[in-house]
Amino acid sequence: MTQPNPAPEKAFRPASLPPAAGGGLSRAVLYSLMALHVGGASATYIFGKAAALGFDNPEVLTLLRAMGAAVIFLLLTGTVVPKPRFSLREWGHLCWLGFLVVPLNQYCFIKGLQYTVPSHPALLYALTPMGVLLLDSLLKKSRPPLAKIVGVVLALGGVLLILRPWEGGPEIRRIRTGDFWILGAVLSWVFYTVAARESCRKHDPIVVTAWSLVIGALMLLPIAGRDLLTLPVATIPAAAWFSLAWLAVVTSVIMMLLWNVLLHDLTSVEVAVCTNAQPPATALLTALLAGVGWLDRQQDLGLLFFSGMLLVIFGVMIVQFRRA
Repeated sequence: MTQPNPAPEKAFRPASLPPAAGGGLSRAVLYSLMALHVGGASATYIFGKAAALGFDNPEVLTLLRAMGAAVIFLLLTGTVVPKPRFSLREWGHLCWLGFLVVPLNQYCFIKGLQYTVPSHPALLYALTPMGVLLLDSLLKKSRPPLAKIVGVVLALGGVLLILRPWEGGPEIRRIRTGDFWILGAVLSWVFYTVAARESCRKHDPIVVTAWSLVIGALMLLPIAGRDLLTLPVATIPAAAWFSLAWLAVVTSVIMMLLWNVLLHDLTSVEVAVCTNAQPPATALLTALLAGVGWLDRQQDLGLLFFSGMLLVIFGVMIVQFRRA
């Protein structure tokens, strides 16, 4: 899943969305957009699961999603999305970013959703700030503050409760397989976040993200292009096509633009609320849809999951807010 790029200092406001009087969005509008973003993110995991099951081939689904988003961003370039102004060296760096964000991140996300339940990826992606902290510390050869180490330990304890390595039934093994793929997606997103930081300081983050997607889609084309040509279109359910459209249009484009607008006015606390609200919101949405029969009732929403969720969110919040 392509998450919003965490670069608030260079966020972009499209020309069609001028600042409100007083220099920013009103609190009512801001909180409404935050709720909309959380809801859209939660729905992404539900629709992602439907798409992953409907298409069956994760390479083709990843390619279609990336190509759809790339085409939209190309059409928006010069209007909503500024034109790229990268140096030759920066274009080379974008190739690395494109590899991280499509063949690795988006593929692992789709592959994982074939096996796991929607609530797990939402929670595992909440580990991103912790992963960025650890990678930064490794690159700088410095030890994080003790409080942040405690936060990391708590979050990892929560992940352990979710993975439940002591259980060996076929259902939990299937879910755990998907969770490990999702952890691969999270890890690649952590690397992307750190690798894209300098580019997002020099250029608009939405431009960096857009061209990373374009390049990533081109990279995946030789791998999945042949399977795309033989795709059994008639056998794919309509729900899977709708879910693909959601991933490409809403998740990769609309939510990205919305996030860049919000970053102009969000405080660090509100950013954390907006991101940390996604796991419980996804769990609630999953439970509601399972309750009315739209999802399988076996969604792994028991006591261990909610205990792990609390540990992960609490640990991540410590990492986000505790200063050295």
